[in-house]
Amino acid sequence: MQKTNLAAKEERAGPSKPGLGIALSDIENPLIQKALALWENARGARTMPSRATMSPRVMAGLLRNAALVRVIGSGEEFELRIVGDVVVQAQGASLQGMTTAEIDLVLPDYGSALRSIYKSAYKRCAPVAFRGWFVREADGHAMFHESIMMPLGEDGQPPDHLLGVGVYAMQPGDALR
Repeated sequence: MQKTNLAAKEERAGPSKPGLGIALSDIENPLIQKALALWENARGARTMPSRATMSPRVMAGLLRNAALVRVIGSGEEFELRIVGDVVVQAQGASLQGMTTAEIDLVLPDYGSALRSIYKSAYKRCAPVAFRGWFVREADGHAMFHESIMMPLGEDGQPPDHLLGVGVYAMQPGDALR
C-alpha cells in the first residue's frame, strides 16, 4: 500500500464536492498513474479505448479499485455496472446496478455528485482526475481519495462507458488503497 502526504494538503469536501479536480500530470498515486497509463496505451491514436479493449486481463491489479459505469442516453444518466470491493468499502454500500438517480434516493446528493464527475469525463471524452476529502453521508465518515474517471467507447462516437479507479484513506497518514 502506498503512503501519502496528500491528506495533509487538501481541504475537506462535502457530499456535493467529493474532491478537487487535478491535472493528470499532478496524479501522485502509483495505482492511479498505472490506470491512466493503461488507458492511454489501450487508446493508441484513438480518442479513447473501447470497453472491450479494457478487459479484466488488461486491468489486472486494478479491479478491486475500479468501477465500470454505463452511459445512459446522451450522458443524462449513468449506471454503476461493476464495482470493485475497495470502492464498495469506501462508499459504505454496494451501489452496483444503481443509476445516479437511484443512488440519490438512498444517499442524498451522492448520486448527483457522481453524475457531475461522470458528465465531465463524458463531455470531454478525456480522463478527469480528483483528489481530496469526501464525507460519506450514510455515516458521516470522512475519507481521502485520489481518483480518475476515463471514458470508453468506439472511435468517433461518444463514450458508452466510463472506467473509474480510486484509492482511499480513512484518515490522514493512512495508506491509500
